[in-house]
Amino acid sequence: MRIVKLRIDGQEFYLPGDADVDGLRKQILTAISGFGDFIDFRPIGYREVSVLMTPHVKARIEIVERSEAEVEEWKEDPPDMDLIGPFPTF
Repeated sequence: MRIVKLRIDGQEFYLPGDADVDGLRKQILTAISGFGDFIDFRPIGYREVSVLMTPHVKARIEIVERSEAEVEEWKEDPPDMDLIGPFPTF
């Protein structure tokens, strides 16, 4: 099953395979061409997410294959979006 993997500043978002990748690229380019703006998308298993994109924010779009069973599981137990991991408590 085709999945769109979007990584923005250390966070990964898995979007449905039918996500408009060209539209997402255009949103990102438009946002970073000025002082910044929010882009909106809906990851699998989450509500709509808005991320502030600026010229200093790194973004990566990757098309990956995942099993249908794995993607179905994400609807109930979505993957963690934070790649940096839990921050230590002091």
